[in-house]
Order: sequence, then C-alpha cells, then structure tokens
Amino acid sequence: MNAFWALARLRLLDVLRSPTSSSFVLLFPVVLLVVVGLVFMNGHPFEERTIAVLASPPGDDRALAALGEEVASARRVHVGSEAEGLSQLRARTASAVLVLPREGAACRVIVGPRDRLFGRGIAASAGARAELSVVELPRWGYVHYLFPGILTFSVMVAGLFATGYTMVLYRQNRFLKKLATTPMPRVTFVGAQIAARSVLVLAQITLVAAAGALLFDVPFTAASALWAAFVSLLGLLAFMGAGFVLACVIKTEDLVVDIVSAVNFPVVFLSEIFFPLDALPRPLAVVGAALPSTQMVRLIRETLLFGVTDPGQLAGGIAVLAGWTVATFALSLWLFRWHR
Repeated sequence: MNAFWALARLRLLDVLRSPTSSSFVLLFPVVLLVVVGLVFMNGHPFEERTIAVLASPPGDDRALAALGEEVASARRVHVGSEAEGLSQLRARTASAVLVLPREGAACRVIVGPRDRLFGRGIAASAGARAELSVVELPRWGYVHYLFPGILTFSVMVAGLFATGYTMVLYRQNRFLKKLATTPMPRVTFVGAQIAARSVLVLAQITLVAAAGALLFDVPFTAASALWAAFVSLLGLLAFMGAGFVLACVIKTEDLVVDIVSAVNFPVVFLSEIFFPLDALPRPLAVVGAALPSTQMVRLIRETLLFGVTDPGQLAGGIAVLAGWTVATFALSLWLFRWHR
C-alpha cells in the first residue's frame, strides 16, 4: 500500500510541478468551453430542421401522412413525453415539438421565438385544428448541447495521454525497469496511475462544470452533477485502458503522441459531440455508436439536458463503458512488460 500511495503522489506531482501540464489538464477544457460558447452563442451554423414528434399511441406515424412539406422535408425523432420534447427544444436538438393526439383532438406545435415561422408552416400543414405555442428558450441552448461533448473530449484526452504517453516515457527513462526489481505487482502500479489521474480529472470536470454553470447557465442539479461525475470517471477508466494498450505496443514517446492525436480526430467526429450520428452514413454511425466516447456523451446529455436519472434507462450505455474498461485493462495487463 505504501508503494501505491508513493506512485500516486509521484504521478500527481509529475503533472502539478509543470505549469504547462497542469494548465493543459485543468484550464484547457475551460478555455475550450468559453471559445466554443462564444462562437456558437447564436446557434450552430449547420442547423438542420428537426421535429420532435409525440404521437398517441407512441410511434404512430399515420397522422404524419396528412401533413405537408414542412413536416415531410424535416428530420423527425420520436419522443416519449412532452417534457422530453421541450428538453430537446431547449438544447436546440429539435426545431419544433409536434404533439399528435388521438383522432378528433387538436394537434399542437411548440416552437421557440426564432422558429415561429417554421411553426406556422407546420400548423398550416396540420389544418385548422392545429394549435401553435411559442415558448421562451435559453440563450445558450446549443452550448448546453455541446457541453457533454467538451467534457467527454477533455476526459478522453486526459485518459489516453495519462497512460499512453506516461507509460512510454517511463519505459524510455528506465523507470519501469527499476520498478521491475521490486516485488510490487503490476496491479498496484496500474491502480496508482488510475488514482492519480482520477483526482486530476475530478478537478478538471469541476472547473468545467463551474464555468458551464456560471457563464452559460448549464442546468446542473444535484442528481445530474453526480451522474456526470460518475460517467466521467467510468469514461476515464475506459480511455486509460485504451491508453495502456497503446503504451504496451508503442516504443517511443514521439510515436505515441502522434498516434493518440491521430486517433482523437476521427473519434471526435464519430462521437455525437457536435451532431447526432444519424446525420452520418449508416456504416460510420454503427461504428460511432460502439465507441465509449459516444456512450459517455449520450449518458451525460441524457442526465444533464433531458433529466433522465433512472439507472435502468442508463444501463445500456454504462454497460458499454464498463465493457470497454474491462476489455482494455485485461488486454493491457496481458501485454504489459516492465521493460523490453
């Protein structure tokens, strides 16, 4: 246990003693959030018209057949409740909410102030019995949508570089070779790395969350904050496991930096950070859905923006993250050698 705490302390001090490293870990995500928030303060420029449809019975599209071009030309997603549709409206993932009641009742269209004309078009398509409601929306709605992605990207980079780069560096400076002369098991060494990085990432997400709440009114509650912290730590484990695998097969620190950077870019665009996966070709969407980064973005978005706190509804994404964690750490422990 003494070896565990000594290694964890060493890893923390490696980062905190370097102004560059500590600034990157703790302040870069905050700067990224502020810059992206200012760029997209008036919405996203590639916005696609999306209608959140609430049908009775659920999933019934027959009532849509009678509606006109405004509805037919837009992307449609089904929601289970009006509250869920309004959450998507506030987060700018939907341009309108279309409530289709049972036959004989009035159809309802709900839009924000900027989409009033679009809502009128939908209401006109639905006929004389359609009702149009205009609701106030938060100014930073799309920034709220981006926030889980920025948090995920920060954790992903921290996890991959924490293990990938550090392990290769330790191997090159022969630190691992020296540890091999001690009776310390590999599990203790790996556990110390996880503990140290978890402390740093908790500080990181706390700063990002504070910036999001104070500057952009990100709607945190006690439950969503706890879920975000839990999902972030679980995601960190998955990314650290992937970093360990890379460190076990890559020999030089320059190469590991290049490979981690090369992996980051496609993963970012396949992880629903900026847009839903169904906007991509089907093969890419399937690959993206299996990534731990996608599941982390979805879990945080569901709890933070859509108010989902039922563990049963989140179990699928949590299982995927846990599966990645177990698989990558098992593979890395099998591949790991103190020295080559």
